[in-house]
Amino acid sequence: MSQDNRLLPLTPGTNLDRPLRELTQPDRPNNTYSLSEPTHLRDYLSVVLKRKWLILSLLVVVTSLVAIQMYRQPTIYRAESVMQIEQKTKNLLKTKEFVINAQNDPAYWGTQLALLENPRLHRKVILALDLQNNPAFVGGQARPSLFATVRRMFSRQKPAAAPAAGQEGGLAVVDDAPTTRTEADKLTPEQAQRMLAYEDALRANLTIDPVERTNLVKIVYEHTNPELAMKIADTLALVFIQDNIERETSGSVKSAEQLAKNITDLQASYRQKQEEIIAFKRSHNLPLGAADGQDLTKAILGMSTTQMMQAEDKRKELEASYRVAQGTQDIYSIPEVMNNKSVQEWRDKLSVLEEQKQALLVQYTKEWPAVKKIEKQQEQVQAALDKQARDVVSTIEGSYKAAVMRENSLRQSNSTARGQANAQSQSEGQLDIKVQELETIKQLYNTAIQGKKEFDVTGTEVPNNITISTPARRAEVIGPPRVRNIMIALLLSLAAGIGLAFLLDYLDDTLKSIEDVDRHIHLPTLALIPAPRAERRFALPARHAAGAGANPDPTATALALIEEKRSPVAEAYRHLRTSLLLSSAGQPPKTVLVTSSQPSEGKTTTAVNTAVMLAQTGAEVLILDCDLRRPRIHAHFGLPNTRGVTNYLSGDTNIGAIVQEYDKLPNLKIITSGPVPPNSAELLGSEEMRRLITLLSDNFTHIIIDSPPAISFTDASILSTMVDGVMLVVHGGRSSRAVVRRAKQQLLDVGAHIYGIVLNNVKLESSDYYYYSGYYSSYYANEDEDQTAADDYAETAKSK
Repeated sequence: MSQDNRLLPLTPGTNLDRPLRELTQPDRPNNTYSLSEPTHLRDYLSVVLKRKWLILSLLVVVTSLVAIQMYRQPTIYRAESVMQIEQKTKNLLKTKEFVINAQNDPAYWGTQLALLENPRLHRKVILALDLQNNPAFVGGQARPSLFATVRRMFSRQKPAAAPAAGQEGGLAVVDDAPTTRTEADKLTPEQAQRMLAYEDALRANLTIDPVERTNLVKIVYEHTNPELAMKIADTLALVFIQDNIERETSGSVKSAEQLAKNITDLQASYRQKQEEIIAFKRSHNLPLGAADGQDLTKAILGMSTTQMMQAEDKRKELEASYRVAQGTQDIYSIPEVMNNKSVQEWRDKLSVLEEQKQALLVQYTKEWPAVKKIEKQQEQVQAALDKQARDVVSTIEGSYKAAVMRENSLRQSNSTARGQANAQSQSEGQLDIKVQELETIKQLYNTAIQGKKEFDVTGTEVPNNITISTPARRAEVIGPPRVRNIMIALLLSLAAGIGLAFLLDYLDDTLKSIEDVDRHIHLPTLALIPAPRAERRFALPARHAAGAGANPDPTATALALIEEKRSPVAEAYRHLRTSLLLSSAGQPPKTVLVTSSQPSEGKTTTAVNTAVMLAQTGAEVLILDCDLRRPRIHAHFGLPNTRGVTNYLSGDTNIGAIVQEYDKLPNLKIITSGPVPPNSAELLGSEEMRRLITLLSDNFTHIIIDSPPAISFTDASILSTMVDGVMLVVHGGRSSRAVVRRAKQQLLDVGAHIYGIVLNNVKLESSDYYYYSGYYSSYYANEDEDQTAADDYAETAKSK
């Protein structure tokens, strides 16, 4: 524990008048003690205990909601049927001596798994079991009412077993797969559209799980009805096996007959097509080397086409240059003119003459003979340059016209060659078509022969490669995991509640302890006043009102709190009296101002009890009510408020007329506020107020002055300059640190001397201050027992 410095007097070197900006600095005076300690586990525990009801409420609410939600969900059963799927071996060649088998299909296993998830298969299962008319199929997932959920939580009734197959209301397994397939194929588009919802419902709860390194496949179906789950799993396996048989055996004999007929027709077509090709060659005089002639024709046509395209490209290039030359105003901007060597040489000569001219013009005028001579040369060179440029343009035009003529000539030649090639290739093309038809007939014939061989090897046996190894047994309960989810919700809500408690504690910037005052306000704590118990808040005011007989106002709580001399509150005010008497060096303070940062922090109660405690020492004490805005001193003592401070400040200088006595403490005098004035700040800041305090100081040992809150009004700042010191009352757990710092700085700015902080209304439930109730109760209880024993002993002695 850190050292408590509330009873230590302040040394003259203590600087309490620091500005607000220095309050955040870590340095402290040498004569103060730092209360900062490392955080311990008990600090975290105190945060949790302080908001235990919030944590428990969140825990109960969240866990209850999750429990209700879990028990509202129906119980889910899982049925499992196991199938064995083996790939059927196909025989490619079968003789008397040996059989050649085909290799296994690597995609067979994946194909079967995909077929198990085929929506068409699911539709057959739905039709076979008439699930579209069974309300238990889709309606089985409906949630029960809240009342039924609560009743099921507290009852131990087991769910009723579904009726067995063959009983009334039971479900029969499909035994006629062809009929099911026929029904599935005869559905209208509207019926098929309505079946989609049932297919989706079946697919959502179906799981196809292949067993690793085996040929086994698990068909797992989950539903709220255990019998229905078993029926669906078994029926799906049976329908799948029946479909596989249909795919393997349907139309075997018909296929064999059709295959033999196709082979005979293909043989006849092949012979007929050969005869047609021979006759076509003879009629069109096609030589045996027709292919070579066709290649030569293609080569000639290709060469002609290439030359024509090259000529076309050249013409387009020259045409572009010609169009540019025709549409350009500046002849020298044409690229061909600019790149012409003769044009460049003439332009160079013209540049040289210009340089010579400019050199002469530096010394001579334009009329100088040499200058005129150069200008004449420039005219000649310019004329030659223009003529050369025009020649270049004429060359472009001539090249373009020549290219057009060459392109037209090559185009005519290409047209002639194309016509010759077309005439020759027409006959060859017709021959190619006939040859391709012959090749197609040959390939079809070979395919038919190969198919007949495979059919002879495989035969028409019924496949038995897919079987049900383990039918679905009694469905087992798999969910929902109610206990697990409730426990998870319990732990998560507990963690969330603890996290919320720490968050609220982090966001709480109020002053709740002596450490908070020392750490954030940097003022000594004079006393810590615990909050009165709930029963005392109502019992004590009534008791005091009955004892006083004159004023049963509940505001008399301030005096009622100290009537029980052995209560923690009374002991706290004695502690405050001791701290206040030792707060100044040399002599106890005479005039003390009691104020707070904001209203309803208990400053009036603190002022009354402090005055009473000082009066109990035998000193002459005066309590002066300078809260001219909301006076309450007269209400606590049950005194009239017709005359008081305002009367004196308004000109009535008879002090004896405004001083009132308290019957229970003759040495305690009270001066009430008097009528509430409209200008309280001006009255309290007047010279009469200072003169009143000086005059009263000569007649009383201690003067306790009650004032308005320091933040809301300037009255406290004005009065603080007239007293020995100020006692700042802070409501524990409600006053903001920033507001208290602002009130402190406001008082320091006017030169007030602050004795310290009175931390008022601190809850005893706090772990740091539990001893106020525990220690005092046990101490005074022991004292009562000792006194009772002494009285009994005295009675015994007298009787003897």
